[in-house]
Amino acid sequence: MQAEILMIGTELLLGQIQDTNATWMAQTLAAHGIPLYQKTTVGDNPERIRAALEDGLRRAGAVLCSGGLGPTEDDITRECVAAVFGRPLVYHPDLFEGIRARFAHLRANITENNKRQAMLPEGAVALDNPHGTAPGILVDDPRGVVACMPGVPWELKPMMESHVIPFLRTKFGVSGVLCYRVLKVCAMGESRVDSLIGDLILGSSNPTVGLLASPDAVRIRIAARATSVAEAETLIAPVEAAIRDRLPGLIMGVNDETLESVVDRLLAERGWTIATAESVTGGALAERLTAAGARQFVGGRVYPPGGDLVASGGGDAALDAARRILVEFGSDCAFVLLGGPAAKETQVAFISPEASASWFIGLYPDSALGRVRTVVAALEQVRRRLAGCNERP
Repeated sequence: MQAEILMIGTELLLGQIQDTNATWMAQTLAAHGIPLYQKTTVGDNPERIRAALEDGLRRAGAVLCSGGLGPTEDDITRECVAAVFGRPLVYHPDLFEGIRARFAHLRANITENNKRQAMLPEGAVALDNPHGTAPGILVDDPRGVVACMPGVPWELKPMMESHVIPFLRTKFGVSGVLCYRVLKVCAMGESRVDSLIGDLILGSSNPTVGLLASPDAVRIRIAARATSVAEAETLIAPVEAAIRDRLPGLIMGVNDETLESVVDRLLAERGWTIATAESVTGGALAERLTAAGARQFVGGRVYPPGGDLVASGGGDAALDAARRILVEFGSDCAFVLLGGPAAKETQVAFISPEASASWFIGLYPDSALGRVRTVVAALEQVRRRLAGCNERP
């Protein structure tokens, strides 16, 4: 079987909200061995929603919808599904009593239009929604399956995991799984990574190997289909080992690991604390360490470009600043990024109980993306030093 995802909502087309549901749904389908054929987004337009449903049912065995199950006039998913299958909408008093109880629990006033949420296409099954007022809708028809879920992520996710996925796996006899492992490489271009492991990508079948570039890292995805998670991991292991052999010491982390958390762990293994100072990244370095919950991070200073810390080009300014930070915060390590309006490069310094060093990295544009790349390039150098990797970005 194959599935399609249909995202419904004009706000998605206008870019007013980020469509995280489709990404999560695709990942969840893949993890449960259900192939995804296509993803489509349509606005709150009845003709286009019906056309998208018709097209999806021609291509796939199941169409999974998100959005349009609310009580307002522009929530028309249930009406469109009923029209496509030629089934009338049927009011279910028991569903409305459940909705009424939900409102009472929240001490909110229920209105007449909430009765729309208790209407289902004839023969459809209501999917329980303990996290909201809109029941999901599941239609199992000879033409195919349509599963409609709310657009609110914390309502959609448990509904899909508890009801939709088990139903699809049982109905279509899906027994396998798709597992993947993501290896992350920082401060190295996608083309260079490809030049080192390209033959592994071209020669892959199961597991497959693919690359995805982002400002933080190049992601190497190893995906395997198998009858169980354990079997998939057995297939993935030798491919991961081959990639690590090609990139010795350059794999920063796996799956959800971040550069900041890895550096924090390497510092914790040595019992070292770290303080920072930055005049070119607007506090992005300290922000990332804080957001990662880095326990070894004891504080930092943020200066405006061209302020107290300005790269001199002589190689000493960053080290001098790092020594001052060591004294001010009483930390074991200091990490400094210097730059200013006239600087042509970003000067970096790192002091630890084992060594002191300063170096230059390229000057990225003064933008949010540029600051991310500056922090990643500098922090990856620190990680490699702590990990004993000799290759420099």
